[in-house]
Amino acid sequence: MSLLSKEQLNILTYDSFISDWGPGPNIQKSFESRCSCTINWITADSSGALLSRVKLSKNKEGIDILMGLDDSLMSEAKETNLFETHSINSSTLSNLNISWNDEIFLPFDYGFFSFIYNSFNLSNPPTSFDQLAQRNDISIIIMDPRTSTPGLGLAKWIYQLKGDSSNEFWKSLQDQIVITAKSWSDGYGLFLEGEADIVLSYTTSPAYHAIAEGDETYKAMIFEEGHAEQIEVLAILKNSQNKQLADQFMQFSISSGFQNFIPNGNWMYPVIDEVEGIESFYRYAPKPSNLDRIFGSTSDRTTWIKSWSSSIE
Repeated sequence: MSLLSKEQLNILTYDSFISDWGPGPNIQKSFESRCSCTINWITADSSGALLSRVKLSKNKEGIDILMGLDDSLMSEAKETNLFETHSINSSTLSNLNISWNDEIFLPFDYGFFSFIYNSFNLSNPPTSFDQLAQRNDISIIIMDPRTSTPGLGLAKWIYQLKGDSSNEFWKSLQDQIVITAKSWSDGYGLFLEGEADIVLSYTTSPAYHAIAEGDETYKAMIFEEGHAEQIEVLAILKNSQNKQLADQFMQFSISSGFQNFIPNGNWMYPVIDEVEGIESFYRYAPKPSNLDRIFGSTSDRTTWIKSWSSSIE
């Protein structure tokens, strides 16, 4: 079969996923070696923009798979009626290392939100949100919850802990927040340039610095209250023109051919245990105490964002 006759699978994801340092290029090689096809990546500048893009266009772009939403947006995504039921059976899902039974979305990695700091510059980090709010010597970079899933995750994390007092807590942090970035990649880049003492990210971020750069000075703040979980998901669009190929990719996404590139590529926890090099990854990114999950529903999304926005009005 010639190159021109190969099927093309169109996948929409966030741009950092297919960057030179992201998992996308290796995942593409791995999948294309198993199929007579090519992957065509379509990107948005942040994970928060993915759902808006397919909603506004009604998927007139011909996207087959959307990959990179997190579980906080699943309910909203289902309401669009744009997504197809997947064919992964319950016995396969039960073999994942996280609990999962959704009929449309499939998890491909997960992580826990945390603030990252350079231990060379900050030797006595806070161990709770309340301690952080009292540390006026610490400057913070966060992400906008309207455009970034980590930003939304922080808003939910705080609301989970503070409830109706979230507005007041955000106000207590406001003087320390020096930058609210549009996306995680923008915010993390500014942190690395020295624009703030800490940045919102994941407990897995220190593994990247240690393994990829040989720098063990970057650490995750571990809070005694526990850490909110984020699960990233993918799904097939109903008007996909390549549903059989898309279904093949869904099956592939929870296999070692895909998952091997998650820890040392997307720097998140894989959803299966049989992954190459996972021991060194967990050495630098041990799982923190996990708060009870509240991310399965978006019924309070407006409340979470409003609690944040009230502090900047």
